Amino acid sequence: MEIGGVVMKNFFKQKYNMTDEGAARLSRAVIWHFVSLVGSIFPAVLGFMFISQFLEGSPELQLWQYIAIIVTMYVAMFALARNDYMHLYAAVYDEAKAHRVKAANRLKKLPLSYFGRRDIADLSATIMSDLTAYEEIFSHAVPQLYATILFMILISIMLICYNPILGLAVVWVIPVAYFVFSLSRRRQKKAYEEGFSIKREIIDSLQEGIDTVHELKSYGLEDEFLEEFGNKLDREQKIKISSELFAGAAINIAAFLLKFGIVSVAVVGAHMYFSGQTSLLMLVTYMMLSVSVYNPIIGTFNNLSMLLFLDSMMVRLREISETPVQEGSENFSPKNYDISFEDVRFSYEDGVQVIDGVTFEAKQGEVTALVGPSGSGKTTLAKLAARFWDIDGGRILLGGENIGEIDPEELLKSYSIVFQDVTLFNASVMDNIRLGKKGATDEEVLRVSKMARCDEFVSRLKDGYNTLVGENGERLSGGERQRISIARAMLKDAPVILLDEATASLDVENESLVQEALSELVAGKTVIIIAHRMRTVAGADKIVVLKDGRIVEMGSPDELMAKGGLFRSMYEMQQAG
Repeated sequence: MEIGGVVMKNFFKQKYNMTDEGAARLSRAVIWHFVSLVGSIFPAVLGFMFISQFLEGSPELQLWQYIAIIVTMYVAMFALARNDYMHLYAAVYDEAKAHRVKAANRLKKLPLSYFGRRDIADLSATIMSDLTAYEEIFSHAVPQLYATILFMILISIMLICYNPILGLAVVWVIPVAYFVFSLSRRRQKKAYEEGFSIKREIIDSLQEGIDTVHELKSYGLEDEFLEEFGNKLDREQKIKISSELFAGAAINIAAFLLKFGIVSVAVVGAHMYFSGQTSLLMLVTYMMLSVSVYNPIIGTFNNLSMLLFLDSMMVRLREISETPVQEGSENFSPKNYDISFEDVRFSYEDGVQVIDGVTFEAKQGEVTALVGPSGSGKTTLAKLAARFWDIDGGRILLGGENIGEIDPEELLKSYSIVFQDVTLFNASVMDNIRLGKKGATDEEVLRVSKMARCDEFVSRLKDGYNTLVGENGERLSGGERQRISIARAMLKDAPVILLDEATASLDVENESLVQEALSELVAGKTVIIIAHRMRTVAGADKIVVLKDGRIVEMGSPDELMAKGGLFRSMYEMQQAG
């Protein structure tokens, strides 16, 4: 029994990507449901005993004893059903919760390249709606399916052993019905996969429509968007109707075939009865038991259909769990915070080189600026320095240690980052700044807020620093969101600072004020700054000029101006503009 439980647990763990505990609990749920099914034939067995003794004319038990047996039987069946429920639903809901937590924890460790290949709406649907379906299918199909198979095998053996001819008359239709149902499995699975695909298209389209609502309105594209969206909904409806009709037809045909088993038992049993090979009681009993066998099997066909849906869904969940994560040592003690790029190569897609043989050093206590035309690889280099992606070749060192061998969460404790695309949460201004340092006091938050010149606009808000900023800071301007992001980085006060167009959304007056604040933030730290405005990098200690993923120039601002290359050309072009 123990060996069987281990085999069942390993099977569930592998097939459904379950945890050890979840697979073990599901195994117990299957066993309890099997016991509950066995208990469901008690009434038929008791009826057989009563009729047998009644026909013999000498009942061994009195009426009150039969009543006591019936009451005991139903109490036992209730207890079995309760145990079945507790083991089943508690196990399923806990496992779904564990899956969500596991998926969220794994997503934290996946490289950004994974998210670049997947839509956020698609990922959200996988973690939320797919796992909701996972709960429903596992609680209403999977344990019942495997328990019914075990029950069917046990009852079939018992019926055949007790009376081989009548037993075969009961069970012969089961493999025939399953064969007929199995002919539709491929078509059902294809329909489910098509349904998944169109559902994702609808979610992605809706997300895109919400994100680009301003553009849709500006260019008068609302009707075109709604028409395309409606067409996708119509396609989903047709696929759903088609798949449900096909699955329903397959299940009903299989159920219809099972009914022939009752007919075959009646015909064969009548022949045996009139030829003196069996008793009327035996015939009636087998007909009663055939109903007890067929009803769970009809439910099994429903469960098999749901299992095909589950298989299509598990592909997406398994993709998250099997994608390689970024790992590394949590023991990180660099001797300093110099960042060294050594012949670094990187591509977002195979065969498309974005960074090609880049070598330079950003020293602690200095400001290193990355400049170049759009698409030259500046932002990519900054993100590679924080190990948002893993490089294809070369090395990136922080304080002499290869960042590819350091746990990303541990590494990012050393970085404060301000990117051009600021992300804020629908929380208060205070809480959005406090993200930079967990547990920071209000005084600390207010201090960096003043340094980042947030006071100027927060004072105009209705609730001051307690004002909710809306989804991604929709109630604030681009410059205000950027100042909150800068204040957040100041609060973290990490030894490495990455600034990607940190003042791009600010007007000239506020840019000057924030630049003063940034000068306090970067003092004594390793700073990599990306800017298109040449005046922003005028005070840098070193400028790295990039073009097409390669370094074309490197030196101080004065050296590059004197050299008369790409940097000077860009500078003069902006001045002329």
